[in-house]
Amino acid sequence: MIEDQAREDIALIRRAIEDGAAYATAGSPDMLVWGIAVAIGYLGTYAFIRGWSPIAPASLWAACLGLPWLFSLRRVAKGLAGRKVRARGPMAQALAMLWFGCGIFLTILAIAAIATEEGRNGWCDAVVAGVMGIGFFASASLTRLLWLRWVAIAWWLGEVALFALRHRAEAVPLAAALMLLLLAGPGYVLMSRGARPAEG
Repeated sequence: MIEDQAREDIALIRRAIEDGAAYATAGSPDMLVWGIAVAIGYLGTYAFIRGWSPIAPASLWAACLGLPWLFSLRRVAKGLAGRKVRARGPMAQALAMLWFGCGIFLTILAIAAIATEEGRNGWCDAVVAGVMGIGFFASASLTRLLWLRWVAIAWWLGEVALFALRHRAEAVPLAAALMLLLLAGPGYVLMSRGARPAEG
């Protein structure tokens, strides 16, 4: 009786982990789109600061934040349109809410920083990197894709570097590089290889 219950519990845990890993693969296009879009926002801002571009950062960021949100909310749009949407398991729902919450927080922070011009003080980019580290660290455990922990650590090292450079223009291309390497990069890897949970 106890052995049967233990087997059922182990099977449930294994299904939850597989569900989380499958969600990571399904969410990888979002990571790729967000990483590229936000990197474009940073690079456009840097070009404006240097006088290489006439495009004001506020209008550029509106596109670089708005378009990825439209892409990420496509599942919700399908449901509202009456099209059938596949149900998610508990682990996939937990991951979706983790990243959805991070996205809402970071979007509000970005809008507030742009509206108040607080972004010029440079600390916002360090906060963004710190939150990304939290998201990847939690995702590594929930999906058993343990290599994502290294991505989280890289984000936190980036947070330190961004804070150190917070009053210098060089922080902006560094933030763009972090988005490409540590958000779009893992998205591309998950898309191309598929999510492979760790054994054990």
